[in-house]
Amino acid sequence: MVVWRFISGFFRGIWRVISGFNKVVMTLVPLALTLYLVVIVAVAFQQVAPDPVPERAALLVNPAGVLVEDRSPLEPLEALMQDGVGEVLVFRISKAIRKAAEDDRISALVLDLQALSGPSISHVQELKTDIEAFKSSGKPVIAVGDYYSQGHYLLASQADHILLHPEGAVEMTGFAVYRNYVRQLLENVYLTMNIFRVGENKSAVETFMRDDMSESERQVVSQWLGDLWGAYTGLVEQPRQFEAGFVDQFIDEFPDRLDIAGGDPARLMQEAGFVDELLNHGERDLRLADWVGATDDGGDWVSVSVEDYLAAREAELETEISKPNIAVIPVEGELVPGESGQGMAGSDTVVEQIDRALETPDLAALVLRINSPGGSVFASEVIRQKVLEVKAMDVPVVVSMGGVAASGGYYIAADADEIWAQTGTITGSIGVFVAFPTVEKLYGWAGITPDGVSTSTLAMAARMDTGVNEDGRRIINSIIANVYDDFVGLVASGRGKTWDEINQIAGGRVWSGEDALAIGLVDALGGLRPAVDAAAVRAGVEDFDTLYFGTPISPEQRLLEQLGRELGQVYVPGRSIVARLSEQLSTHLRLADSLQDPGNVYVRCLECGVY
Repeated sequence: MVVWRFISGFFRGIWRVISGFNKVVMTLVPLALTLYLVVIVAVAFQQVAPDPVPERAALLVNPAGVLVEDRSPLEPLEALMQDGVGEVLVFRISKAIRKAAEDDRISALVLDLQALSGPSISHVQELKTDIEAFKSSGKPVIAVGDYYSQGHYLLASQADHILLHPEGAVEMTGFAVYRNYVRQLLENVYLTMNIFRVGENKSAVETFMRDDMSESERQVVSQWLGDLWGAYTGLVEQPRQFEAGFVDQFIDEFPDRLDIAGGDPARLMQEAGFVDELLNHGERDLRLADWVGATDDGGDWVSVSVEDYLAAREAELETEISKPNIAVIPVEGELVPGESGQGMAGSDTVVEQIDRALETPDLAALVLRINSPGGSVFASEVIRQKVLEVKAMDVPVVVSMGGVAASGGYYIAADADEIWAQTGTITGSIGVFVAFPTVEKLYGWAGITPDGVSTSTLAMAARMDTGVNEDGRRIINSIIANVYDDFVGLVASGRGKTWDEINQIAGGRVWSGEDALAIGLVDALGGLRPAVDAAAVRAGVEDFDTLYFGTPISPEQRLLEQLGRELGQVYVPGRSIVARLSEQLSTHLRLADSLQDPGNVYVRCLECGVY
C-alpha cells in the first residue's frame, strides 16, 4: 500500500509538472509570436513613412530578385512567402540613379548584386546610360560582391571600381543554347505529340520531332546568339578598356591562365583586369567609407536604398505646374487572356492600364514597354485592337522593346507608329504553332481499345484516346495557316511592306535587335528613354512628364511582402542545386499554366531567353 501511494504520488507529480509546462508553453509561445508579428508590422509601417535623405550617403543598389518591367499581382500567401526575393522594377532603379546623379547629398553609387537574378543584356543597356550620367557628375560608382555570375558582372563592369572577395570568383563562360530532344522518349512511353506549325523556322517544336538540332535551326540560333554575345562582350570591354575580342581570348585561354595563377580564380580575375581589388568584408567596408565620406555612429558607411531614396525624394516634391504627359505601359511576361498573374501579362490588365492612361489629363503619347515572348493569339489580338483604338484617337503610340518582344510580343508592337529595340533584344519569331499530346499508342500497348458511336466524323476529329484523324489535321492546319497569314499581313501593314517581304523574314525566325533594324522590323536602337523622347517628338511636345502605369499592387500585398522580407531577412548568397532545379521546373510549369488561349493557338517564342 505504501509502495502504491509512493508510485501514484510520483506520477501525479510528473503529471502536474507536465501540465504546468504545457500551460506555460501554450501561453508564452503564442504570446511571443504575437509580439514578434506586432514588432514586424510596426517596422513595416515605419518603413512606409520615408526618412529624409542623409546629408551625405551612398545610393545603394542591391535588388533582391529579378528585374522586371511590371510587378505581378500576388495572392496573400505568395506575397508573404516572397522571403525578400521577388520582382524589382528596373525603371525604379533607373529613376533613382538619375536623380542621385544631380543630388549633392549622394556622394557615391554602390552596386551590391548578390541577391539579383540576372540581369538581361537589355536591362544593363538601360541602366548603363544612367550609370554613365552618374559618373559624369564626378561621383564614384563601386561594385561589390563575393561572387559575380555572368549576369552580375555585366552590370558590375559598368562601375569605376569593382571589388571582389579574395575567396570569390567571376563567372565568364559565354552563352549556350542546348535543348532536350524527346522524340525517342515519346516513342518509349507510347505518347504521340501532335505538331502543327506554320513557318519553317518555327523550330521550338523540334524537340518533340527530332533527336538533335536541325542544321537550319543551328544556323539561326548561332546568328542571334552570336549577336547577343557580341553585345555582352562589347558592354564589358568598353568600360574596362579592354581591346575588342579580349573577353573571347580570355575565355579560350582560361584553363592555362588559371594554372599560372595557381588555381586562384579571384587573383586571376584581378590580374586580367576584370576586378580592381581583392578585399575581405572589413577591408571593403573601410574602402567604401572613404569613397562615401560619411559613417554612422557604429563606424559603418552611410547608405540609402533605392526605394527609401525615391520615397524621400517624392515626399520632398512640391506641386508643379501641369505638363503634357507621356504614359508608359509595361507588358511583362507570357500573354494570356484575362488578368495578369505572376510572370504573365493578362490582356484585360494591359487594356485596363491603357484605359487608365487615356484618362490622364494632357496625355500626349503612349509608350508600350514590351518584355514578352508572346503567348495566346486571343490575348495578343485584344491588346493590338486597343493599340489601334488609341491611334484612332490621334495619340502617338511608340514601342520600346526590352529583353524579348517576339511572336505575340511583336504581334502587339507591329501597328505602333515607331518601334525601338536594344541590340540585345530578341524579336521576330513571326510564326504559329499548335502542339498537344495524345495517348492512342499507350492505349494500344496497354491493350485498351476505344470504341463507340458518334453523331458526326468531327466528334472524333481530335481525342486524347484516339488521336487526331485526317479531318482534325485539316481543320488545325487551316486554322493556323489563317492565323499566320493574318500575322504576316498585320506586320506588313504596320511596317509599310508587302506580305511577301515580311514572309521572307517571318516563318518563326528569331532575330536580334541589331538584325531586326537591318531588315526593317524595328525603326531604331535604344532604350526606354529614347523611345519616350521619340514619342514626345511625334506628339510635338518638349517639356513633359513621364507617367509609368504598372499593375496596381494592393496595400495588403505591399504589407505582406514587407512582412516576408522581415521574416526572411537573412539572405544566403548563391543558389543551391535544389534551388536551381526548382527554378528550371517552375519555368516549365509557368509555361504550361500560360497555355490558356480559348482556341489553343499560340504565337509564342519558346526558344527566347534560354541562353
